[in-house]
Amino acid sequence: MRKVMIVDDESLVRIGFQTIIDWENHGYHVSGVYRNGLEAWEAIEREGPPDVLLTDIRMPEMDGLELIRRIRENNIVMNILILSSHEEFQYLRTSIQLGVQDYILKHLFDPDELIQTLDQLNYADVTESSIEEQIVVADLDLERQLLLRETRTLSGIIMKETGIEVARYPNLLKKWNSNGSHGYWVAIRALPSQNGYLDSDLKALGYLLHELIERFSKNVYIGMDQEMFHVQCFLESEADILDAKIFREVSDTVQQNLNIPIVIGMSERGAFLTEMIKMRKQAEDAVSKSFYLGAGIYQYDSTRPMMNIVASEWMDLKKTALELLKDKQRDSIYTWMSEVGELFAERYTPEEAVRFLQMVYKQFIKQRTETFLVDQDTLEQEMNPLVLAYEISESVSSWSELLRITRVMMEERDRVFLLIKKRSPWLEAVITFIHEHYAESIRLEDAAHITNFNANYFGQLFRNETGFTFLEYVTKVRIEKAMELLKNPNLSTEEIASRIGYPNANYFVKVFKKITGTTISEYRTFQKN
Repeated sequence: MRKVMIVDDESLVRIGFQTIIDWENHGYHVSGVYRNGLEAWEAIEREGPPDVLLTDIRMPEMDGLELIRRIRENNIVMNILILSSHEEFQYLRTSIQLGVQDYILKHLFDPDELIQTLDQLNYADVTESSIEEQIVVADLDLERQLLLRETRTLSGIIMKETGIEVARYPNLLKKWNSNGSHGYWVAIRALPSQNGYLDSDLKALGYLLHELIERFSKNVYIGMDQEMFHVQCFLESEADILDAKIFREVSDTVQQNLNIPIVIGMSERGAFLTEMIKMRKQAEDAVSKSFYLGAGIYQYDSTRPMMNIVASEWMDLKKTALELLKDKQRDSIYTWMSEVGELFAERYTPEEAVRFLQMVYKQFIKQRTETFLVDQDTLEQEMNPLVLAYEISESVSSWSELLRITRVMMEERDRVFLLIKKRSPWLEAVITFIHEHYAESIRLEDAAHITNFNANYFGQLFRNETGFTFLEYVTKVRIEKAMELLKNPNLSTEEIASRIGYPNANYFVKVFKKITGTTISEYRTFQKN
């Protein structure tokens, strides 16, 4: 596998070249990414030359031309390609004299053309030493992957008490021995967003973190596992402590370059060779605080661990919820739920927060159902389709969003309870008629005929009673039925449209997007997850 070194003072250029091309699949390995010629030259002296150097020209400390001069003066064999901006053609003559193989214009960069260019270069014969270097690189990558698997703690599984078998990590062991045996495990993740992140976003984040972290000699970047990036930070002496300033700078740089807020969790100080599994778990537990508090840097504290709610406290919470729900003062229950969340942030896992809000919501439904004597099926029929898509679950990324969803669901059901309570007998007959004939061509005049009301008067009265026009209500019922049918992957969009009264599938797609705010494919994906 050919080694490629990338040198450019613009972080987005460095990340872009790593992210856009699947190097490994084309037979190349990015052996190093550096900000200037001086860093690259030191890496060449320390680790040996790459097969290909991709370098910018104008950079601080040592520019690209000086780097190339040093390489040629020392008779180091490698292929060199210039990463050029259009205004840099004044350097063409000098670079030609230095034996540069080709130019890549940044603003016209094409991944396929670059790979073709690299494939056409002349490479020195592969020697036994170069083969050994490739094996070491591959083995180090494999060791990182193995370490991530071996230190992984699955939910509900008791953590292993023993440390890892260090003999399985000869390459990493050299780093551990040279850096010292004590330090911190650091876990980093992108702060979850409502729209999620593209794979390319996370790939770029990984490259940038790798580069930023390993600028400091005592840091070892391990890799990504379970949506978190993992780092080991070593200390030179027993008196040293981890400088959080380093990670604040990392966080700021990521935000500036990728516009991704990140969460950083740090373990307590520990002995890597014997406590690695425990240290990783501590760092991941520290990251979980972001569920309540958002982006930031969090230190694990063994004196105040995140835990589950004990039975006695759970009963107290349930008792308080029932008392507030009986008072029927919605503001008081919402205020209490918010206050409980602030306490949970200091003590309880995000899973417990989800369980708490699920409990409150179930008690709310039970209390309201008993008060208004409304069965669950009737209640669901009258719900807003968009609210029906909400769910109090662990897939929600933050406490504030979970609380908001719970409140929306409770308010919507309260609205429906009151609506059903005030419903007139004629309205019951019309709603039954709609649910029985929604797949047909229903007209307002047909519904008005049931009530013996004038069509215009009926339309005004229906809207006053339900808050919907007749057409809006029929559409709501149809979309609710569509959401149920979409759970069946064997039904096509055309068939579902026909079943709910829309002979034109394209029109159905537009209506679904307007009512739910999501496309058909997005909704089906949401159901799978």
